[in-house]
This record gives sequence, structure tokens and C-alpha cells, in this order.
Amino acid sequence: MLEKKIYYINGKWIKSDEAKIPFNDAGFLYGDGLFETLRFDNEKLFSANKHIKRILSGLKLIKLNHNFNPDSLLLLLQKIIKKNSLKNGMIRIMITRGDLSKIKIIPNIYINIKSFYNIPNKPVKAIFFNEEKFPIIRFTPAIKSLNYIGNMLAKKECEKLGYYEPIFYNRNNIITECAIRNIFFIKDKTLITPSLDLGILSGVMRSTIISIAKKNHLNISETHINRDEINLMDEAFISSTGIGLLPCYWDDWHSEFEITNKLKKELFNKINNG
Repeated sequence: MLEKKIYYINGKWIKSDEAKIPFNDAGFLYGDGLFETLRFDNEKLFSANKHIKRILSGLKLIKLNHNFNPDSLLLLLQKIIKKNSLKNGMIRIMITRGDLSKIKIIPNIYINIKSFYNIPNKPVKAIFFNEEKFPIIRFTPAIKSLNYIGNMLAKKECEKLGYYEPIFYNRNNIITECAIRNIFFIKDKTLITPSLDLGILSGVMRSTIISIAKKNHLNISETHINRDEINLMDEAFISSTGIGLLPCYWDDWHSEFEITNKLKKELFNKINNG
């Protein structure tokens, strides 16, 4: 049985099993809205200001008029943690264009909360997918749209085949990103990751990892990575707000993950200690 939580919907705190959205909500009907997923450890939000800045910037890009501001959103995020008496977990904030059946359409805001899911403690196996086989929607600049159908189809196909995460490559054979995560490689003393001009999301965890890598005297290369080059890499890992950093491998390629494990340790020290 799912543990009951307290959610926030348009100014009201509601029990999770009683939470509802209007049928005519633009987010439900058309995926017209944005979301952010945040983590918190020991009741402390990780990089909350970056997440809030990203969703507010995204709302401006999709021309969604609203009255939300950084301070009010941060307060709601802090309140939902307190109301649920949860020490560690994940928060998802969703803002949609609103109920289209209304004469005056006002944006809807939904915030839910949950405990962490089980995260593997060993390297996970990835598979490479041609993104043209899935309805992947990319925006320039990238935004966290509610349109994730292609990503979810790829994730299900990946898991059906016995893998943990799909890594996409585009029509030019260039690596882009995972279904719901960013991908990194390490070659010699260089951290290599796909560049943002490919339409990938500039993940909050992604930028944190790049910062940690620089402090560890790694060179940083945000570039175009050809799929044919992946077996030449020394190490690889995936990242997201939820998992932090996870070493990954694929068929016919393995690694000792020496630098990856060091970065992972420092990342979680930063998460836990601020």
C-alpha cells in the first residue's frame, strides 16, 4: 500500500489519496506545462534556487503568464517537507497553463512528495537507442516539458530488455542524453559530456558534477560524442537529481570506475554537507 502524503494543489494542502486535477487542465489535455524534481536530504533541499530559476525561466519561454516568484515557491517546497515529516526524499513541482474550461485561465500548480526509490549500489548496465525510433521532443533552449512520452517508452523498452537506462544517439550518430538522466564519460583526465547545443537539458546535478570535476583538476569537454567512440572511453556514469551519480557500463565494455567513484563520494559529501 502506498504511504499517504500531503500534497499542495492551488493553495490547498490535500491528502494524496484525495488529490485531483481538473479534467480540462492544459497539462493533462496537452502536456502544456513544466515540472522540476528536487531532492532533499535531512530536510535540506539540494540546489533549490537553481531548480526554481529553471522552471521560472521555462515558463517565460513557453509564454505562460503567472504570479509565482522564487521566494513563494521556495517556501512551499520547505512547507511540504515539514507537513509530511519526511527527512529524505523527492519533491516534484508541476505548473500547467490552467483549466481551459474557465473564462479566465489561471495557471495550476501541483506539488507532491515521496520517499527515495531504491538506488543501485553497483554499476548499472546501459543500452544505446536511436532516438528517432521514439517520439523524443526537444526544445531549444531545453525545458522540462510535461511531454515525456518518448522518454518513457524508451525507458520501458530498455527495462524490458534487462537494462537500467537507455542512452540516446541522434540521426548523426551523436550521443545526446539518457531517457531521464545525463550521461558522462571519462577519458584520461578529461570529463566528457554532450554539449547543450544538442538540445539536451542542462541538469542541475550535471552542473554540480562539472563543478566538482573542475575542483579535482579534470579537464571538461562539453562536445559532440560519436557513438563509435564510446568503447574508447575509460569510465562512464549517469546522473540525475534522484540518483546523484551512478557508474554505468554496456555490452562488451567495462571499467574500474576509479575517478567516477571519487567524484561520486565528493558529490554525496556535498549533498549531505551543503
